[in-house]
Order: sequence, then structure tokens, then C-alpha cells
Amino acid sequence: MMSAVPDLRRLLAPQSIAVVGGAPAERVVQQCLKLGFEGPIWPVHPTRAALAGVPCLPSLDDLPGVPDAVFLGVNRHATVQAMRTISRIGAGGAVCYGSGFAEAGDDQLQTELLDAAGDVPFFGPNCYGFVNTFDRVALWPDEHGCARHERGVAIVSQSGNVAVNLTFQQRGVRLGSMITVGNQASLGSDDAVAALLDDPRITAIGLFVEAVRDAQRFAEVAERAAAQGVPLVALQTGRSEAGALIANSHTGSMAGRAAAYDALFARYGVATVQTPAELLETLKLLDNGGHLSGRRIVSLSCSGGEASLVADRGESTRLTFPAFAPEHQARIEGTLTELVAVSNPFDYHTFMWGDREAMARTFTAVLDGPHDATMLLLDAPPAADNDPTAWYTAADALADAAEATGGRAVVVATLAECINEPFRAHLVGRGLTPLLGLSEALVALDAAALPRDVGTTSRHAAVSAPGVMTLIDEANAKRRLGALGVAVPDGRVVAAGDVVAAAAEVGYPVTVKALGLAHKSESGAVVVGVHDAAELVEVLGRLPSTGAGYLVESTVTDVVAEVLVTVRRDPPIGWLVSLGFGGVTTELWNDITHLLAPVTVPDVLAALDRLRSAPLLHGFRGRPAADVQSLAELVVCLTDAVVGTDVVEVELNPVLVGRRGATAVDALLIVEEPG
Repeated sequence: MMSAVPDLRRLLAPQSIAVVGGAPAERVVQQCLKLGFEGPIWPVHPTRAALAGVPCLPSLDDLPGVPDAVFLGVNRHATVQAMRTISRIGAGGAVCYGSGFAEAGDDQLQTELLDAAGDVPFFGPNCYGFVNTFDRVALWPDEHGCARHERGVAIVSQSGNVAVNLTFQQRGVRLGSMITVGNQASLGSDDAVAALLDDPRITAIGLFVEAVRDAQRFAEVAERAAAQGVPLVALQTGRSEAGALIANSHTGSMAGRAAAYDALFARYGVATVQTPAELLETLKLLDNGGHLSGRRIVSLSCSGGEASLVADRGESTRLTFPAFAPEHQARIEGTLTELVAVSNPFDYHTFMWGDREAMARTFTAVLDGPHDATMLLLDAPPAADNDPTAWYTAADALADAAEATGGRAVVVATLAECINEPFRAHLVGRGLTPLLGLSEALVALDAAALPRDVGTTSRHAAVSAPGVMTLIDEANAKRRLGALGVAVPDGRVVAAGDVVAAAAEVGYPVTVKALGLAHKSESGAVVVGVHDAAELVEVLGRLPSTGAGYLVESTVTDVVAEVLVTVRRDPPIGWLVSLGFGGVTTELWNDITHLLAPVTVPDVLAALDRLRSAPLLHGFRGRPAADVQSLAELVVCLTDAVVGTDVVEVELNPVLVGRRGATAVDALLIVEEPG
């Protein structure tokens, strides 16, 4: 069921505006006039005669009408008072610029602001507001670089200053709308995205994310975006330990782990990038043609060095540069001299440089194939005293080929400054997308190829933050897991004098563990594969003494691979399921992939294949193949059993996967205490 969606049309596309305050409010008036806002603007100030030449009213009670949008550029206490007034008169919405609320630790004042607002939706507090060039309005108390557009992309940012910086971009992105959300006391990023999805002029939406306020609401909006074919691209910060602390203090909310955000974005088809430049280049590519049909790329350049750069940098993405099929290669070779070798990346040499018809013949032959996009590396001379004619010719030849074949083509500058504004305009006029910076271009091509049907999966499970937690010892953890259907070794917990009898009952070979020790492997408290009673007596003499007793278990002998499986609460996002290369080398290899619960067997199998160590599961170099089906079924069983229960975290490390079956031989279980 869709949650209630606030109607933000009056706020984001107002017919009338009120601005309250001094210098910040005056800058809002200036920015609205600069964009050409045609409705009335009512500045409110108790002593000033005018703001930016527009006459002031002494108070909100003196407004000649009910404003659709209000900018509150006053201190935090005056913001609460003003909010009560605009709520009483029925304003359409507000931007609260003032700071000193939850982000500064004053949760009570932020609650008072929410109470004062009543039904009035607002962005902030601690918020820069928004720019909407489509409707010529900017409740924005600073400079911005947005130009007027009739169609283009939008960005929603939790950082005001990052948003300002992004509006200053000189990359040719048609940035039609920028919305900042500040503390998200009333309206969050998801509400802003939902409102943008109501606007058919928006082609793609970028997100600068520090913390998701409501992961279920985010998922709902992302599903809607996928259904409407509007791509979402996220740049999420707070991924390092230091960054997470900064994000927490900046937003006044929990940041969550980067792995959980990655799993959230992947589940709902949200493309991810790492830098502002990558965000802008990806949005630009999506704005001009939408999603790519796949990640099969052809790279064209007239230099072997450039071809090598593409090959090297492409390895850090999911892009592929497949070889041309023999018939396709023959058609390309038919347009070239025998001195040019055809490969991908393709160095077409300089024999045809400056010859538009010859280049177009070759480029047409290249684009007339199964690849998803063709990129032409083209760094043009940018200075006014340079002659870029030959580079324009090369670009026109690519455009001719794209028109002839219907193929997707982009022009890529290895250095961003080497496609200047006139050249960029020429490329756009020919239907080509200019991508600035080789690394950024490759990331954009990768991100733009995200599958369009990702939003068909089930909704992930909601999560709550735990209260007081308790660690369950390994023996009891396994007993509980076994009752849930998770395969664990047959075992007994006994005192030292009963170990030999327990081993006979379980059956050799056995594994013996001294309980009550934090790091059993490091302290020599685990011995695996004891074959008979005599050896067991000797082993007992070496094990650390413990008053907690000993766990005697049957040893799993059918072992192809060791796998880490964890399920844990990861608020505010969800229940995070992690799979990786297991055993004592888990931290060393850091070969882990993540999903959000619930999961299915196909989900788990696909995730396992993303691991670098995946070949070890499938018969690497003559080794037997592991029973990954049983492993996947174990993961699904575990996940279904613990999600929504008192479990906070369960870690199975390792799960021993054999040619038949998968068994959890070590377990850590943390639960929330009742009450």
C-alpha cells in the first residue's frame, strides 16, 4: 500500500511567495527576480522598507493573501513563531533556513517546530531550500548556477553547500531543479523525489544522501521511479568510520553502514556513484537517451595509448569491451587500410583524420553491431587561438554514424577541460552526449546500464534498533539454530570427565572446543578431526581448562569451501544478509557481498557468484564443485527464521560447504533482551 504523499505543488511551483527575514530573505527575492518569477513576492520585515527593491510588510499578519510558499530566514526561535502564523493562515509550504535544531542536539525545539507547522509541509530546518527553473522560482538564500530549462534532471541533496557547489557545474548538465532537505523534520528526500516524479519534465533524479530517514518510504519511492522509467542515481556519504560520525552530527540521524545502503540501492535499481563529478556525468548521460541497454561498450580512439587507458580504467567498472564477431570485424576492416588492426578498444589510427566521409564509413561499420554504446575519445584544443576544426569533423562523423545506425554514441574527453562550451554545444546539437573525464565517463556508462526491471523484487523487511543485548554462547546458539532448521553438527556440552563418552556417542572424528573463551582459535581452544579416544585424551591435556565445559561435535569431513554467513539488524535500513569467503581469513580477504532480507535462493546464488572467491565454489582447477544449492537454502532458512525476531545478529563462520550439504560449524548469536 502506498503511504500518504504530501501535496507539494503549491510549495515547489508557487503562484505567490512570502519571505521572512533580513539578508537571507533578500537574497531569495533577488534569486526569484533573476529567474523571472512572475507571481507576487511579499517580503516581511518589521523595520525595513524593502528587500531587493520589493516593498516590505511589517508582519505575516499583514500579508494581502495566503502565500503558496514561505521562506523563513530568521533565527530558530523566530522560525517556530512564524511557522505558527503561516500554519494558521493556511500557507502551502515553507523552507526553514535557520539552524540550531536537532543537528545541534535540540530535539525539543525541532519537535516544537513540527507541532507549530501542523499540516504545512516544510523543508528543513537547517536547509537551503530549492531552485525550480521550470517554474522560475528559487527559495534559495545564496548564489546558484542553475539556468532556465524546460526539461532536464533534478538533484535532491541533504547538504546545502554541496547543493550550491553542484549548481555551479560547468559540464553541460541540464539541471532544472535542486532541492535540499536539511534535517528532514517534516519533508525528507523521499518526499522530494516523490514530488519530482509527478513532474513529466524531469528525466532523471540525483541524490546526495547522508542518511535515509525512512528506508521503507525510500523503497516505495524508488519502486515508483523504476515503474515510471525515471532513473535514480545516488551519491552516499558517511561510508568511512569518520564520515559516518560527521554524517550523524550533521543530520542528527543515524547514518547506517555503507554495506546496507549499497544493498538498499541495488535492490531497488538505484545507480550509485562515488564523486560529484560522476553524479553529474551520469545524470547527463541519462538525460540524453535514458538507460543504456547493457554494458557492452566499443571504444574508438586514434591512439594506442588512449585505447590502453580505456582498457585499464574500464577494469574498475562492470563494463565489458567484447571483441568484434568475425563478420562484424570484416565489415569494419573493409573501411580501413591493411595497416590498421581491428580490436576493442579500437585504435583506428590517424590515416583518415580530417576526412569526415572516411571516418563516418568506419564509425558506421562499428556502430552497426550488437554493442550497447560506442564511445569516441576526443580531447579537442580548448583555447580561443586553437583551431578545433578537425576535432569537430571527427565528432560529426560519429554523429553521422549514430544517425545512420540508430546506435548510442558518446564523445569522451580524457581531460574534462578539453571539451569546451562551444564544442559541447555542437555535440549536443548533433545528438551526442559529451562526457568530461575518462574515469567519470566510464563510471557514468556503467551506472547508466543498471537494469530497468530491478524494481520488481519484493519489499525488504523493516528493522528496529535493538535495546539491551545479550550474547548467547555457541552451544546454545547452535541448539537454537538447529531447531530453526539450520544444519549444525551433532554435539554435546559436557564436563572434562565426560568428553570421551560424549565423543563415543557422537561418533568419530570429533571436534572439541573449550567453551567460555572469546577467541577460541587464537587461544588454542579448538581441535578439529580427533580420530579416536587415545588421541582425544592427549588433546584434552592440551586444551585450556575452563569451567564452562567442552563442546564435543561430529567433524564435518566433506568440505569444499568455507563461507561466512551473517544476518544482522542494520537500522535504519533493514536486515543485512552478508556472504563471504569464510574461516579465519575472512578479515584478511574481505571478500563479502550483501543483500537485504528477505532473500530467495536465486538471490543468494547470484550474490555468491559476485564474490571474487566464487570459482572455489564451482570446481576451481579440478577441485570438486560445492553444493551451492544447499548453501543458498541454508541462508534463506536462517534469514526467514530470524528476521523480525529478538535476534540482533547471527554470524555463522564458517559454514562448511561440501559436495553435498552445508553445515554451520561455528555460530555467534546476539539477541535483544525482552522488555
